[in-house]
Amino acid sequence: MNKARIENTNEIVKADTLLKFYPNYSDLIFVCIDEKCSIRMAPTCIKKTERKKPHFKKYRNREHIETCEYATLSELYQKGKNQKLNKIEINKIGYPSVFNLNENKGDDVEKKSSQAKLDDGDEGVTGRGGGISKVYEFDSENIKFDRSNKVQSVDRIVDWYLGFPHNRDVQIEINDKKIQYRYFFKRIIDNTDPLSLQNDRIFYGKIMLSETNKNVFNKYTESVFLTLLGFKKKDELENKIYNYSVKIDKKSISKRMLSRLRNKYESLFEEAHLDLKNGSNEPNVGLYVFVYGSIDENNDTILNVKQHHITFRYDEVRKTTIE
Repeated sequence: MNKARIENTNEIVKADTLLKFYPNYSDLIFVCIDEKCSIRMAPTCIKKTERKKPHFKKYRNREHIETCEYATLSELYQKGKNQKLNKIEINKIGYPSVFNLNENKGDDVEKKSSQAKLDDGDEGVTGRGGGISKVYEFDSENIKFDRSNKVQSVDRIVDWYLGFPHNRDVQIEINDKKIQYRYFFKRIIDNTDPLSLQNDRIFYGKIMLSETNKNVFNKYTESVFLTLLGFKKKDELENKIYNYSVKIDKKSISKRMLSRLRNKYESLFEEAHLDLKNGSNEPNVGLYVFVYGSIDENNDTILNVKQHHITFRYDEVRKTTIE
């Protein structure tokens, strides 16, 4: 499990950020986030010297109650990483089935979503001390996930894609058109043809872990540029590689959203860069950017981000497996 609750404050915390915010976490008592369950949970593999991902696990000889919603969904989440879930299991978890773009309303969407009251009737939302009705392991703190499984951010769409590689045949609706997840995502690798990037999709690729991508949010006044490892072509005569890059228009995003993106990017970049430097990086894990956008009209190696539809992950991207 990636989450637990601090017993005396009821604050829900994530295992992968526990060390950062609570360096003395060993002094705290953690319990299951389902308040009807509340069994003791132990933080495990929290320090970077350990290979496994940080997580919380129950103590020996202690079990979650039979009706513990979080334990049930966590088991399905673990199962979904390695095998296909059936329709009943998918419905129990829920997944983003409608991507509500809200063109030209980015700031309004952000304000309404971030200020949404987290009450007991909200599905897929955890509130401090307010109990839970349903808890999604792959939820986002910033965007409310409503009962129709509509989302206004790419975060949860990306989380489903990463977490359930055997169920990427489920459909998502964008602009009244439906498409399977496996076709909605397009990976940018070496020798990627720009013609394959023409349709609006979620494009993703590994970010180059070099000085080029350090402090990118402060380099230019109006834009942010991220250089990817994937490229269009290599020119042997000029000894030049035409890498793809992602462009964020600062004017199209609110200052609050831009600050949040910058903080997330810089934190993940620092972690990934340090792992690479120390030789502790795992071969199948990389720093990825996920972008809903389109190719620039004047430069076919630049991907323009639409509104605020961009997110970052330091994770493994497994191959799609449809059985």
